[in-house]
Amino acid sequence: MRRSIRLFILGLILCQSILFAGTTGKISGRITDRESGDPLIGVNVILEGTMHGAASDHDGYYSILNISPGEYSLKTTMIGYQSVIQTNVQVMVDLTTPIDFEMGTETLAGEAVIVIAKMPTVKKDVTSTSFRVSADQIEQLQVQNLSEIINLQAGVVDGHFRGGRAGEVMYIVDGVPMNDAYSGDNLFDVESDMIQEVEIISGTFNAEYGQAMSGIVNIVTKEGQKNYSGKVSIYAGDYLSSHTKTFMNIDDVNPASITNLQMSLSGPVPLFKERLSFSILGRVYSNDGWQYGQRIFRPNDYSYFSEKPDEQFIQSTGDSVYVPMNPNLKKSLQGKISFKLSQRDKINYTGFFEDEKHRDFDRLFKYNPNGNYHHESSSYQHSLQYTHMFGRSTFLTANASESYTEYAQYVYQSPYDPGYVPLEYLTQNNSNGFATGGMRMWHHFRDNRTRILKTDIRSQITKNQTIGLGVSYKKIRLWLHEYQIYFDENDEIQIPSDLSWYNNTYTHEPEEMSAYIQDKLELGEIIINLGIRYDYFDPDGVVPENFYNTVDAPKRTAETSSQLSPRVGIAYPISDQGVIHFSYGHFFQIPNYEHLYINPDFEVSLIQLKGDQPPRGRFNIMGNAELKPEKTVSYEIGIKQAISSDLTIDVTGFNKDIRDLIGQITLQNIYGGKFWYFINRDYANVKGITVALDMREVPGAVGFSVDYTYQSATGNASDPLDESKNQESEPPIQSEKKRQPLNWDQTHSLNLTTTTTQMGYHISVIGKIGSGTPYTRESPRYNNRILNGERKPMRMTFDLNVIKDFRLNSVTISPFIKITNLFDRKNNREVYASSGTADYDYNMIFETYRGYNTQKEWYIQPNYYDEPRRIILGCSINFGRNN
Repeated sequence: MRRSIRLFILGLILCQSILFAGTTGKISGRITDRESGDPLIGVNVILEGTMHGAASDHDGYYSILNISPGEYSLKTTMIGYQSVIQTNVQVMVDLTTPIDFEMGTETLAGEAVIVIAKMPTVKKDVTSTSFRVSADQIEQLQVQNLSEIINLQAGVVDGHFRGGRAGEVMYIVDGVPMNDAYSGDNLFDVESDMIQEVEIISGTFNAEYGQAMSGIVNIVTKEGQKNYSGKVSIYAGDYLSSHTKTFMNIDDVNPASITNLQMSLSGPVPLFKERLSFSILGRVYSNDGWQYGQRIFRPNDYSYFSEKPDEQFIQSTGDSVYVPMNPNLKKSLQGKISFKLSQRDKINYTGFFEDEKHRDFDRLFKYNPNGNYHHESSSYQHSLQYTHMFGRSTFLTANASESYTEYAQYVYQSPYDPGYVPLEYLTQNNSNGFATGGMRMWHHFRDNRTRILKTDIRSQITKNQTIGLGVSYKKIRLWLHEYQIYFDENDEIQIPSDLSWYNNTYTHEPEEMSAYIQDKLELGEIIINLGIRYDYFDPDGVVPENFYNTVDAPKRTAETSSQLSPRVGIAYPISDQGVIHFSYGHFFQIPNYEHLYINPDFEVSLIQLKGDQPPRGRFNIMGNAELKPEKTVSYEIGIKQAISSDLTIDVTGFNKDIRDLIGQITLQNIYGGKFWYFINRDYANVKGITVALDMREVPGAVGFSVDYTYQSATGNASDPLDESKNQESEPPIQSEKKRQPLNWDQTHSLNLTTTTTQMGYHISVIGKIGSGTPYTRESPRYNNRILNGERKPMRMTFDLNVIKDFRLNSVTISPFIKITNLFDRKNNREVYASSGTADYDYNMIFETYRGYNTQKEWYIQPNYYDEPRRIILGCSINFGRNN
């Protein structure tokens, strides 16, 4: 049966096509005689600087499809009539730009009427909440990367879209999904200078988008133009904060603590004129971070702490140097090649490469920083896209892509490195404070390779209807190997047996397939989007037939899953400057693969070694290859109204009912071993309202946007691992059955941006204010425990960016300063459960501290706060078309 389904869908890929994430937009309109108002037939419409064009029909209507987002000039010509050129024509992904022409009879031969196109303040074919940010707007905001853009949008809180869990967002670059197959995270942070347009959908979305429950981030990268342009940007800086008691070594200002070098170049390839162009960007970024430790101890030191001074001894061989504990080094290379084979055919090749090394702060190793983990990852993705126009109303796009990611986590790369010492150096020093020796012992390695085949056909079958349909196929290969080394009785390093819970490895090759149809109806000014999507998933895994003895139990092949997802969206104008939009849809997402395959041998250990938990899980948890897709039913209704030619207001209410989220159940085998098995058991509901006010910046004036979100996100669990965490606590906690606020439930969110250009200065101010997210109050003297019944302090931050342009012919030199967390506010990211603040823990008065330094120092956790004030100074040099 499975083979038949695969062959059927693969056959459709070869002989049909799919509609995938939009990367182009459309221009349409009507051409009439200026004097009589009659339609003009056969007028040539040319999109200048491109090979796109059209001719008006017998009613004067025309349309141009498959246009990359950006700003264009549109020209009409006809014998006997004066040519008309409309400039400043903005094209956006998946939207129609309406441009009408009135043509008068020719008075002077060769002269053309030039008109600056006035873009509509309200886009009337937007049927759900989405935000589109162009390259020019990114330049005005002066943001560095994609994540900064995303977190400025209404309803987005630290990567959570409208109350959904992390990992429920699909990232798409030039039509190709860019999520890490293992964890669901974004595979690449596309650099802002490579982005032509980014569309962020936080509401419902069309059937062309799949494998996402909360949102879509759709990115279109820049293509090279007919003229060369480039940019070199360099900056350096450091954190400058007065909070010296919280952030160790923060007063040691090093102007080179943060460095960045970025270079980009785009233009035509010599000898090919305008047919072959390129765009390439390279970046090297280094940040020592703001969380420091001090190397008082090394891993091979051993100490013993006691309340009796004569029984205590401390061995310290460190050099007392301050060591960054959350450093980051990233190197990236991103590029695109476009080849226009003819007026009908085009090829795009897009490539990304990223190499990153970082460490995460762990207060245990504050004075023994060499004992903490190193994290390394390397990724690449490349895709080939072929586009063919069948006449002027139909085009096909075929896409093939491959991505690869490898990740490693360890203290020393070789498990037999002589720097390793027995685990007892870390765990058996009678300390309940900082580590004075030892290190982490787990080694974690994984890689995954994803191959995608996609084709697309989209056709405007009438002037009012556009249809797309098709299928897709994705093949994934995942490999993982992790183990915790130990020392045997002869003090020799050993890797546990393959049969041990402390040594796991697997290789799986799951497959995903989908088919869908999308119909866009433009009935006068009413827009209707109708679509339905089919998804099929083969997990390529096994599950035990019973749980009494999971290792020896017979195994069977995990069942496949499939589902249908209907979608509908409507936009209905209520005036020439106002529109009501409504949308409804079912959205499914396959759980992250780490939850399907963790603990592949289904082992249950009766004894837990002291030390840390596995890097990507917890003790005795077990994956389930038969997890069903998680499901969201979502709807929204809103109104967008233009108050003036540049000012709009948007009010939208939304509701999401979420089912089959991943959770755990507690089981026990015949030997008394307790373990936790992933199942579809959790549920949630999110509802709220957003109010957005946007003032478009015009030359010499101030532009701003203000958006407010009121939201309630409730559910029975925030984390798929909540059940095992609750059962391992002392005493065990009963898991919640009713809905409570989720960990990221931010009731009130306010985002503010202001931009202006004055006398060559580009100034932007970005503010984010949010009410406190929930936490569970717990204390030995507090018995009324209510899950997420209390709220953390509010968070507020403002960023300032200032750039000054100096123009020298075709070159622009732009020195700049960027300040994040301008007022150096100590925002609490995490809090102590006893106090509701990150500043102190009431539990410390009930404890007897044994260990290095003081109890007060132990309870200072810099990772409980957002980063302090950061100041960077730099300069960029631009040349070419941007000037």
